[in-house]
Amino acid sequence: MLHTSDWHLGRSFGQVSLAADQAAFVDWLVDVVGQESIDLVVVAGDLYDRAIPPTESVNLLRHALTGIVGAGAKVVAIAGNHDSPDRVAAADGLTDAAGVIIRGGFARAGETVTLEFSDGPLDVVAVPYLDPVMAPNQPVHRRRAPDLPLLPDHDAPAQLAFDLGVSAAATRDEPDPDDAPRRPTHQTVLKAALHRRVGAPRSVAVAHAFVAGAIESDSERALAVGTSPRVATTTFDGFSYVALGHLHRPQLVGADPTRRYCGSPLPYSFSETHAKHVVIVDVDPTGRCTTTEIPVPVGRPVVTLTGTIDDLLMSPRHAHAEHHFVRAVLTDPSHVLDAKARLLHRYRFVTEIVLQPPAGPDTVADPAPAAARSRLSPLDAATSFWSDVTNRPPTHAEREMLHELLDAALAEATP
Repeated sequence: MLHTSDWHLGRSFGQVSLAADQAAFVDWLVDVVGQESIDLVVVAGDLYDRAIPPTESVNLLRHALTGIVGAGAKVVAIAGNHDSPDRVAAADGLTDAAGVIIRGGFARAGETVTLEFSDGPLDVVAVPYLDPVMAPNQPVHRRRAPDLPLLPDHDAPAQLAFDLGVSAAATRDEPDPDDAPRRPTHQTVLKAALHRRVGAPRSVAVAHAFVAGAIESDSERALAVGTSPRVATTTFDGFSYVALGHLHRPQLVGADPTRRYCGSPLPYSFSETHAKHVVIVDVDPTGRCTTTEIPVPVGRPVVTLTGTIDDLLMSPRHAHAEHHFVRAVLTDPSHVLDAKARLLHRYRFVTEIVLQPPAGPDTVADPAPAAARSRLSPLDAATSFWSDVTNRPPTHAEREMLHELLDAALAEATP
């Protein structure tokens, strides 16, 4: 099995399109599937970068799925928080027979699909990103999807209501007025989706979530505002392997190599200086796993360079960054004119400029809070602005020049 996630097809880095790098990754991935004799590829969410992806991104996903199946593997892919669950799941059920199982939204989240391979069956439980706000308000009863065998679970309730707002008694069609509704959370909806038991000796959970203890990057969109987006690691107990998506930094959960984020295949922020890879997982017939990380050889690295404009333009120390995405932190003591245009002569992919003059005895503190600046005289306001931009107060001659210019401007504005 090959674990990948967070493709974000259609994304740009600053103003630079990543379409060519993403297409190169897809072609490389298809080659790996064939060379490594992969049986199953799982894509753990964020197939696209936005809910309504551009046409070229839709075509690239189709190319990826076609290539993977053509190389001899099945696919399980889920929607992430960047995806539209309805659009991702539009072909839900139609492509299953072709070996492409795609899930989005609550409708079939957590269904156990048993895939047959030459060394035995594998139970796959796919849980796309589930927004608690969109959780259904009533139990979603277990049903058998066409051509998708579900394991018998006769002694369990139909299914725990996703929002947990329906009591356990209600799932048995028994009124219970003492059970108060509870507000759904990321934890409760994910736990409810994973409520079904698996029966094969080996099983895989595919989920898009933020597991407690994991480390974020700067490029992930927050899963929640005002409530905790985290879910407990124990939520995934009982699975042979847990293929996670959402976080772009490759990492294990709880130091367990069978519960991991494989990370995004390309860097999407300057915090992602770590190596990118996909994970090959060998799950033997008893459920025991061994994992191998395969580095992704495509994509443009990111780097943050710090120094004066002259240092960044001239020093041979920075030659390695000439073809990277570059964030330039300029430490010149005064404002640098046309910094980006000048740096582009050496670094074709500089996308961010940060002015960070060194603090020192000549550093000028803000003379007044923003609310008080409106009460400054025109000359004091101009002097304050000059100090903010140049990181030093104006000289006597410069202050006189500002005074003359303001007098002339005020005289011209006076009727």
